[in-house]
Amino acid sequence: MPPLDLAPTYTFLTGLDAPNDADTGEKPAIKRIHKSDTETVVRLAFRAGQVMAEHMAVHPILVLGQTGDVEFTVDGTTVHLEPGSAIRVEGRTPHSLRAVTDGTVTLVVVHGN
Repeated sequence: MPPLDLAPTYTFLTGLDAPNDADTGEKPAIKRIHKSDTETVVRLAFRAGQVMAEHMAVHPILVLGQTGDVEFTVDGTTVHLEPGSAIRVEGRTPHSLRAVTDGTVTLVVVHGN
């Protein structure tokens, strides 16, 4: 019997809390950690004061606080993404981020079933 070529049933991701050690100016360091048919996982590493101006994603997103304190503003409300907190936002909803302290968030873009 020939060996079965099965796709893995899991993906282990690391480095989600890595700091911004680069000179990225006024914007955070952005690194795609994983991409599949159903989601994309991105690390956004901020230095205090860095901003992601208002923008929107086509698909729903989930943003999880990893380190530090990053303000997330959506629909006129600002929440603080800190370790242990997260926010889910529908697609095509304008939002912005601003780092209060050095901090890292994980962005999960949900683009499939």
